[in-house]
Amino acid sequence: MATEGASPRVPGELERALRRTVAATTRTDHAAAARAGLTLSTCYGQVLDLLLLHGPLSPSQLSKLSGITSSGTMTGSIDALERAGYVRRVRSVTDRRKVVVELDEERLRRATSDRARRIAALVRDYDEEQKATIVDFLDRLTRAESADPPETGAS
Repeated sequence: MATEGASPRVPGELERALRRTVAATTRTDHAAAARAGLTLSTCYGQVLDLLLLHGPLSPSQLSKLSGITSSGTMTGSIDALERAGYVRRVRSVTDRRKVVVELDEERLRRATSDRARRIAALVRDYDEEQKATIVDFLDRLTRAESADPPETGAS
């Protein structure tokens, strides 16, 4: 898609729309977590998303992929998600000394079924090319946001 002739406001409007989307999604996630007896942290959501995307992972793999370097934070998150029935720790099939964290996909699917229905209803109004453009944009945004974070702090 060409961007020639696009309004200079569009990037700002997109950023604001994405921020509204993230805020609304976070609100929905917190409400779903409360119904499951959890106080949702960003880390919990990341653990669930990473397991859904990658399958079973070790706690160290989860830490590396999420950027969460505190083993206590990761362990506490896995503990809370395990108590709520979303994940379970199992012995690795390749090395019985190691533990991997598995997602209970059915439990997560039940908890997020309302969102799945809303998304399905929403995309019904778009043709296949438009849907592909939306997915492409979100994939590109994910890659851009996944790049090395900028350095912070005093220079």
